[in-house]
Amino acid sequence: MSQERRLRRRYVMVGTRRVHLWTGGAGPAVVMIHGSPGNAWLVLPLAERLAAHFCVYAVDSPGFGASDPLPGETLSVAQLADAYRDLLDAIGLPRVAVFGTHSGAAIGLEFAHRHPSRISGFVLEGVPAFTLDEQRPLLAPQYMVPLEPDLLGGHYSRAWTRFHDQFIWFPWYERVPQQLNEADAGSAEQIHLWVEMYFQALRHEYRPVYRAVISYGAAAIAAAAVVKAPGVYLAERCDMLFPHLDRLPPLAAGQRIERIPDSQDVPALIDAALQSLPPPPAGIALDAATVGMEYSFHDQSHGQMFVRTSGTGGATPVLLLHDAPGAGRQLHDLYAALGGRGCVLLPDLPGCGDSDGLPGAVPALGDFADEIAAMLAARRVARVDIHAVGFGAALALELNRRHPDRVGSLALTGLLRAGPAERAAMIGRLAPPIELADDGSHWFRTWLMLRDSQVRWPWYVREVRALRRQPLVFDAERLHAWTCDVMRQWKNYHQLVDAVLRWDPQPAIAAAGSKFILAVDEFHALHRSDSAWLASAPHFIRMPPDAAGRAALLSATFAKRSVPACGHGC
Repeated sequence: MSQERRLRRRYVMVGTRRVHLWTGGAGPAVVMIHGSPGNAWLVLPLAERLAAHFCVYAVDSPGFGASDPLPGETLSVAQLADAYRDLLDAIGLPRVAVFGTHSGAAIGLEFAHRHPSRISGFVLEGVPAFTLDEQRPLLAPQYMVPLEPDLLGGHYSRAWTRFHDQFIWFPWYERVPQQLNEADAGSAEQIHLWVEMYFQALRHEYRPVYRAVISYGAAAIAAAAVVKAPGVYLAERCDMLFPHLDRLPPLAAGQRIERIPDSQDVPALIDAALQSLPPPPAGIALDAATVGMEYSFHDQSHGQMFVRTSGTGGATPVLLLHDAPGAGRQLHDLYAALGGRGCVLLPDLPGCGDSDGLPGAVPALGDFADEIAAMLAARRVARVDIHAVGFGAALALELNRRHPDRVGSLALTGLLRAGPAERAAMIGRLAPPIELADDGSHWFRTWLMLRDSQVRWPWYVREVRALRRQPLVFDAERLHAWTCDVMRQWKNYHQLVDAVLRWDPQPAIAAAGSKFILAVDEFHALHRSDSAWLASAPHFIRMPPDAAGRAALLSATFAKRSVPACGHGC
């Protein structure tokens, strides 16, 4: 794939609401609207194809993926269509072509109905036009049953079975021959994607959107009767919404229906249909925001790094580097508490959370350090004080060794103290490969690994000697969020862990000198390791248990040791 066609993740502020999307390509502007309860991941393969000759915007609809929800417990498809109009206003797009699938087709149709001057044409796959009798089981509580994280991990089997069954029956809970889908069973990769998107949707109250789309029925037929924009209604024969094509009213000039037989190249047909429409104006490239956006993405040659930025001005910016496995969410409370004291940056480290992994089979820790340095340079941050935890602490030391002018003080918690043989024995075990299983058991195994790491170090050692014997808080929501952070990068989550295990800390510790402050934390898994470093650390502090106390202590510690630095921005 050429660099021009690579899609990039962006955030756009629409009023006070964050909208997340993928964008790329050049040429006529095409907005892509996904189905429910999914997000833009569903349409990414098609979006990559379309980016060859369109400027595409694959959007997470309100309340799905990483987009903020619309307010209210009851929503309409009209409100969702207006939300897309507001997004076009925020980007500066006067008119676009629209592709929508299932729920996205409903929103796209209503957008064409309500905002005809903003649409040049449409391709809608599987417009839902349910009758009242069909709506009743879909609006029943068991169809959109809430799923609370379970401290025993049972919610993973429930979620997996729900989407496993959705490939077989529609609705998924009506397991009778009459409700069978005329489609192949889902693969482990397909079901995993749906489960991951479902868990993202559960972070918000997604059901008002889904109910609005299911209830659209008669309004969909009424909208189709008056929409004049050129367009194509299509569906594949195996699509559960294929029969709904027959419910459409007589179409306007320039509109047509395409009934697609099984085993056809549907993306190619959609691509051709969009190219057959009158082209809208050219799209607008969305550059990575570095000023004024709390959430943004740093573009790299191989992918992107997700970065949170809070606060401005004040003293030297503070860079927080999280532990692994995991993501920046682990330090979010501290990030928020520090934000009122100046500029704070909290990235998801490469291969963690929402940041892409590094290229190559075995990236070195220096590669991670160079990516962090490049991110700081792109944000015009000349120098940072760093608080880093666990495997992030090793990365902080290597960052200082390779880019010493960018680093002020280093307050480090949980720095691994182990010899080469012990480190080598941990490779492939501390962060073992995750393989997607047809029965979904990889979700439970990963959750149990993270849960056990709260009790034992290393987590896979079963003997009494591995017990941590530290105060613990088992919280189902936190464990589930942690598991989802790891699963978003299931192919890459081990990269940072293995890089640290292959790394020799001694040269980096020597290079840190008096910059090194040992931040002792009795709650961290490597608290014993912290204690072993006390004799050699030039300075140490003891971290309070609460985020506000930690923020105050770190701010005071950095202020005492600050070196004047100019030219930093945030």
